[in-house]
Amino acid sequence: SEGITKKEAMYINQSLTFLEQVIIAVADRKREHVPFRQSKLTHVLKNSIGGNCNTVMIANIWGESAQLEETISTLRFGTRMMCVANEPLQNVHKQWYQRRVRVRISINK
Repeated sequence: SEGITKKEAMYINQSLTFLEQVIIAVADRKREHVPFRQSKLTHVLKNSIGGNCNTVMIANIWGESAQLEETISTLRFGTRMMCVANEPLQNVHKQWYQRRVRVRISINK
């Protein structure tokens, strides 16, 4: 049981590391490539992190001195998340018949 828990913790930490890399890449506007496909977590969160969504991050921290390192790490992660700027837009879906008319018009021209 201890080996399975350790393996799961390793995968969770790896996914969080990839998530941090994606957040750093999204926050840097000069960067052309964002590595969303490094893990399932970042691929699933692609539209939430840098896409067309409002995103809220909740950071759970501990006030105990034994958890100080984890608390500081969580707060630093939250600070990096604040650098990500999303621009949510309203998605407008046109009716299928409007699309069909446009196709016919462009074909007839």
